Amino acid sequence: MTPSTMTPSQAARAARETVLVVPARDRTGVLVTGKDRTTWLNGLVTCELAKRSAGEGAYGLLVEKKGKIQTDLFVVPSADGKTLALALPDLLVESVMETLDHYLIMEDADLAGADLVFFAAHGPRSAELLSLAPFAGSIDLFGTGGAVLAAPAADCTALGAKLAKAAAELGGGITDDATWNAVRIDHGLPRFGVEFDTSLYPQEAALEKLAVSFDKGCYLGQEVVYMLENRGHVKRKLVSVRIEGDAAPVAGDVVTTESGEDVIGELKSVTFGPDSNAFVGLAMVKWAHTTPGTALRIGGVAAVVRGRP
Repeated sequence: MTPSTMTPSQAARAARETVLVVPARDRTGVLVTGKDRTTWLNGLVTCELAKRSAGEGAYGLLVEKKGKIQTDLFVVPSADGKTLALALPDLLVESVMETLDHYLIMEDADLAGADLVFFAAHGPRSAELLSLAPFAGSIDLFGTGGAVLAAPAADCTALGAKLAKAAAELGGGITDDATWNAVRIDHGLPRFGVEFDTSLYPQEAALEKLAVSFDKGCYLGQEVVYMLENRGHVKRKLVSVRIEGDAAPVAGDVVTTESGEDVIGELKSVTFGPDSNAFVGLAMVKWAHTTPGTALRIGGVAAVVRGRP
C-alpha cells in the first residue's frame, strides 16, 4: 500500500497487528559522536540511555532547569553503534543544539547537524525493518512494538520505497500524515507542536510514563520533574476523550463540566477514531477532571475522559 491508499482502519490494524510506517517529515537530525556521547547525553534527557541494548533507541524529552519541556526527541543509534542520531523538530534544531552545546564542557562528545530523514514504525513486526537503514533503533510508543529509522536526505526516496515494500510484505504498509494523526489521536498519543509544546511540564503533556525514567541518575531539570511525580501533581493534564454523537466539536473548543457551568479546559485535537469507531480527541483539562470516566462537555457536546487505549 502507498501512503495515499491506506485507510485509517487499515493503518490502525497494521499498527496493532503487523507494522505501520510513518514518514516523520517534521524532524531533522543532529549527530552525537565521541566515546562519552551516551553518558553525556544521558545526563541531559529524561529517558534512559545508559542501559540501552544494542539496536535499541529511546524516546525522551529535554527539559529546562525548571522542568518545562524544551523539546521531545528520538535517540537512534547508527548501525555500527558509534553514533547517536537525534530526531528533533526541525524548527527547534538550532536552539536545541545551542542548549546541548552549553552543557558540553570536558566530555569527549561532538555535536553536528545532519540532513537526515526519519521514519517511525509501529507494530509487532517493526523490528524486522531495522536492517534497512543506517540509523535504526527499537522504540515502542504504542505498546505493540516499534522502531525509528533514519538515512541521509539524499536517500529519502530509496529508503521510503524499501520500507513500504518490506512493510507490505509483512502485512502492513506506509501511511501519510493525515491518516497517522487519526491513529495516534485515537490511541491517545500526543504530538509536539500540536497537543503539547514548550509551555508544559512532562506530566501536563501526559508523557511521564512514555518519555521519562524515574530510575535513572541525575539529568537537567530532574528535581522538578521528580517532585511533580512523587510529592504533588500538576494543575492541568492532557487527557484522551470520547465525544458522543455524530457531530464533533473542533480543536480550540472549550471543555466544561458535565453541567456546562464551569470552563475547565480546551480541546487540542479531534478525529474519528479508526479503532474506537467514534469521535475522539485530546484535551487539556484541570487536574480534578482527569480521572477516566469523568463526564464532560466539549463545544456543548457530551464527552467522557478515556483511559489510554
